[in-house]
Amino acid sequence: MTYLEMLSYLYNERPSGKVTLGLERIRELLRRLESPERGMKLVHIAGTNGKGSTTKMIHAMQSEHGLRTAGFFSPHLSTFRERIIVNGNFVGNEVLLEAFRIVNSEALKMDAQGENTKPSFFEFVTAMAFVVFHQMKTQAGAIEVGLGGRFDATNTISPVVSTITTIDYDHTKILGNTLEKIAFEKCGIVKPKTPVVCGESKSEALQIVRKTAQSNESPLFCYGSEFFADNVKLELGNNEFDFFGLKEFRSLRLSLNGVHQIVNASTALQAFLVFAEEIGLEVDENAIRRALKNVVMPGRFEVICETPLVVIDGAHNKEGAVALEKCINTYLSGRDLTVVIGILDDKDKEAILSRIAPLASNVVVTRPKSHRAIEIEETYEIARKYSRHSEMVDDPIQAYKRAVDLSSDVVLITGSLYLVGYLRDYIAHGTVNPEWSLVR
Repeated sequence: MTYLEMLSYLYNERPSGKVTLGLERIRELLRRLESPERGMKLVHIAGTNGKGSTTKMIHAMQSEHGLRTAGFFSPHLSTFRERIIVNGNFVGNEVLLEAFRIVNSEALKMDAQGENTKPSFFEFVTAMAFVVFHQMKTQAGAIEVGLGGRFDATNTISPVVSTITTIDYDHTKILGNTLEKIAFEKCGIVKPKTPVVCGESKSEALQIVRKTAQSNESPLFCYGSEFFADNVKLELGNNEFDFFGLKEFRSLRLSLNGVHQIVNASTALQAFLVFAEEIGLEVDENAIRRALKNVVMPGRFEVICETPLVVIDGAHNKEGAVALEKCINTYLSGRDLTVVIGILDDKDKEAILSRIAPLASNVVVTRPKSHRAIEIEETYEIARKYSRHSEMVDDPIQAYKRAVDLSSDVVLITGSLYLVGYLRDYIAHGTVNPEWSLVR
């Protein structure tokens, strides 16, 4: 089996979106694999927005401290290999294929017991990640939740620290239609007497976090009280802030852009400091500085081309759009902006476009590479309400080329991560990864 054949199998043969919620399948699968998730010192990260960036920063800090460090992320942007990393690097295709073979041998036995015991795509991939980390003898790691928290396949670990970034409306059909219900699901990662670090500040959500931590007798560290950032200075690719928490650090440099990334960085740093304290790791200030200065999070207000200036940002929900709007006003104020945007049909298109389209001279609506993006005309009609000039170009690459033709200054690619990842791949390499042919 080749790497692409493995991906084809995972995308097409493993159930996705129709699986009954619960941890029974993943627990049984990991039990059959002799519990590869055990033995590592882990930080578990949940949240509506910011959990990927926060996970990446924690991973970088662990790595910079000399630990052999695992990182698990979802979804991926351009390649499946982004999901499973060790010390900031992709693992080899043969390593992934060997993990696939090990997991599949047990998954097939579970398949034979009936449809309800068949491991889903994400359960299978989570098990693969733990097998890779076990085989590569990782000591520590940062594990990002896929969806929610309580019933997420990653919620089989016993972390040293649980981290919740933000709580907002997303995946409401699964997680609930109130902040309290969504917060309850995110808080499902909180473990008894295990420290919790939280970057959320909305009172109705924070109330649930506090209640959950208290009932679990878990020490709680919240942004704005137990830790915070101050003296923030924003410059594209070179942001600066002071941190106050378990330790104090002045004039930290952060490559990731946006006020929201300062909050994410503070949350990541506090989580790492708690992690270090829990495992008896001596904190190296220079390692902290290197990690934050050098960390890269693809698709998060990322500059990928200088002439013209091309920025990509996966603002795929309302909170992401609010953060992107602030970034545009902060870093691109006064510049002429052309936007390429594609949004999945199950997202709040109005909430996203109402924030972004009015800031642009031109909006080019296109179709993300996903079966969940059928109603491109609907997206276009909403865009027309908020933009001075809107066009619809079905093919993403042609939409990008049209935006370059229209732009006198800046091109912003945003909306679905499927669109952002696809065009990032094309712009960086002049072609797209063969993996995209497998995307449903």
